[in-house]
Amino acid sequence: MDHHRRRFFLEYAQRELCPMVEAAGARPVLALPLPEGLFGEDWAGEAEELLRRAGEDCRRTGGGVELCAQLPAGGFLMEPYGELPFAQGVAHYSSAAGFAKKHGADSVLIHRAGSLLQGRAGVLGARTAGLPVYVTMEIAGEGEDLLRGGSILSAFVTLQELGIGAFGFYSAVAGILLEPLEIIAPYPRVPVLAITRDLTGGLAEPETRELFASRARALAARGAVWQGAWGAGAEAEAAVRALAEAPGRAVPRVDYRAKEEIWAAGEKQVFYLDGNIEFSQPVLCQVDMADEIIQAEREGEEVLCVQLETADDGYNVSLNNAQLTMMPAAFCADDEDALDSGLFFYNGRGIVDSRSLIPEERLKEIAARYGAVVV
Repeated sequence: MDHHRRRFFLEYAQRELCPMVEAAGARPVLALPLPEGLFGEDWAGEAEELLRRAGEDCRRTGGGVELCAQLPAGGFLMEPYGELPFAQGVAHYSSAAGFAKKHGADSVLIHRAGSLLQGRAGVLGARTAGLPVYVTMEIAGEGEDLLRGGSILSAFVTLQELGIGAFGFYSAVAGILLEPLEIIAPYPRVPVLAITRDLTGGLAEPETRELFASRARALAARGAVWQGAWGAGAEAEAAVRALAEAPGRAVPRVDYRAKEEIWAAGEKQVFYLDGNIEFSQPVLCQVDMADEIIQAEREGEEVLCVQLETADDGYNVSLNNAQLTMMPAAFCADDEDALDSGLFFYNGRGIVDSRSLIPEERLKEIAARYGAVVV
């Protein structure tokens, strides 16, 4: 993927602006919203027609347009916060992304995830299609937290380690994006995306163009080298030109993987651990681990070590995710399927206990699949 060329995202209704974006110096990305709800025959029928029409439009426009299948992230609540099993949510995104690829999409956007759980389900499912997967998170208030709760930095670290193609934020108000962008600014290894909405109302065209340009410069200065403006008209050319001409990131890059401390992440916070961390005694994974987690925290344990026995234990991890936010979690297993399942369901960036009786090469391979770190 060309990370260096700036991209500008447009809604499908803005498709006539694609040549303008190209001429102004950025690659146009046409985001096509696919139906809400779970994958099924009705979903597939509606999505196929949308993708067919969009593909024809992109071919008429020219070869420079990237057709991005936009999948809504907030259409259903998953366990432990809702009734839909997490694995079923992942399966929906897998089927939807595979369908989008088959019918001509170049990439997938998991759009407006309000929580890490929604973002993880989208990424784990959509990446099976083999297309670049982008994620935008929706934020609350003035930009301090995710819309449905949880740490912005935790979501970023966890999802970046899953191999996404870009990470970013959506808000109708551009100013709300500044603080979240500053939170993650030192750490991206992937392009950062900021999508806003045109709220200029009745402003005259010169003022609208200047507002778009200044907004694009402010977002780019905080690392958002990919941007989008839903609902904007031809005045968005000023934003595209400002983005294309903006200097590179001003914030020094920090690679947390190269630091001596280990970055683990739960839903609500990032845990900064030194290389001499000690795990708790292994706690057998079961349906309700609340008492064991509380006890480990009270006893001052640095890391909760969860013993996985079978692949079925992964579902128990899912049921305990609301409690597994109190302290970093390490997973120990002697069975490859048990470890894979536990990491699949854990809502964060976990740790893998190197004492697991799994061959080292396979242990590292399974951990890497879920962005976990072996200690």
